[in-house]
Amino acid sequence: MGGVPPGGSGQALVLRECRVLDGLGGPPAEGEVWIVSGRIVEPGSARMAREESLAGRVVAPGLVDMHVHLCLDGGSDPLGAFSAAGPEELARLMREHAERTLLAGVTTVRDLGSPTGLVVSLRDDIAAGSARGPRIVASGAPITSPGGHLHQMGIPVRGPDAARAAVQSLQAAGVDVIKIVATGGGSSPQTDPRACQFTDDEMAALGEEARRLGLPVACHAHADAGVRQAVAAGMQTIEHGSFVSPSTLEAMAARRIAFVPTLAPAIHAGVLRPADPGRVPTRRMAAVGERWEARRAAVRAALECGVLVVVGSDAGVADTPHGGVVTEILALHACGMSPALAMAAAGRVAAGVLGIPDIGILTPGAHADLVVLEDDPLVDLTVLARPLAVMQAGRWVRPPAP
Repeated sequence: MGGVPPGGSGQALVLRECRVLDGLGGPPAEGEVWIVSGRIVEPGSARMAREESLAGRVVAPGLVDMHVHLCLDGGSDPLGAFSAAGPEELARLMREHAERTLLAGVTTVRDLGSPTGLVVSLRDDIAAGSARGPRIVASGAPITSPGGHLHQMGIPVRGPDAARAAVQSLQAAGVDVIKIVATGGGSSPQTDPRACQFTDDEMAALGEEARRLGLPVACHAHADAGVRQAVAAGMQTIEHGSFVSPSTLEAMAARRIAFVPTLAPAIHAGVLRPADPGRVPTRRMAAVGERWEARRAAVRAALECGVLVVVGSDAGVADTPHGGVVTEILALHACGMSPALAMAAAGRVAAGVLGIPDIGILTPGAHADLVVLEDDPLVDLTVLARPLAVMQAGRWVRPPAP
């Protein structure tokens, strides 16, 4: 898995006169942040090289976005634009989107659908320090059905043997996670979000092969039947889950399968805004609105039965910009999460799902990925959308104003 370039040396950078929000659930506390070689260390445990005063600002962990598509432009027809672009243009756009995401305070993303070679290369370039962007956990091309949702960038399979071969090819290409498209999706009008794309045997083969190769699986599924297939196949996260039933949510809770509801696209599409006078909703908006209402209810039910709910913005899909993860955090808060839990869903809880326990927190040993904020986000979550500075691995990528 790609990391980020190490920062600093054996001497400490000390951030002083700040309030530290460590990401463990408590309020900000007056203190200092000591950083050596890109990691948080105990105050006073190293020789200070330099200090910076933050004038009472809040220092919080960098954010985690569990569902992005760096290859998509977030415009009105992202899959059309993707299909029209050549590899060089896509590579340029992906670097641009990655940098925009990082400067917004998102220091780790899980890319769940981009051309395999391009996203693996970008992940590795960021880790080597030759490109700027968040730490990337990459799925590469999603596995879908012939002509199915995301077939423009996906690996189409039919039959258990082809399913296993697809997982093997992705593992050989160096991906960190497998993305499976279990149902149709809203960006593909030829597909039905309420219908499954794979047989039970195909889904079982996908899950079994990924486990054999030690790869976690993220599963796009709107229909409850698709979510049930994913649960039975032992997959780690459910993406979207629009029409998931209470009984399926209970099974997810029992198996500690995380839910990434991706509410932000509906908000960006204007589904939740008052209709303009005389405006006629499009068929797409009506469909998005239906899925939004169902998904919002699913999130509330998931929280009630103890499902792990984590933040994923679906950045890059229609009308959904890169770097806009705070919209998703606010949406989860509106669904009943406290500010602390909503931040944890984009911090330490998401980190736990990714298997990277040293991000999303500011405690000794953690990566020095952080944002500087004007005030306490536990009082006003919207301050997360206005970072004053961003640090990655102990280096300012967006320095504080003098």
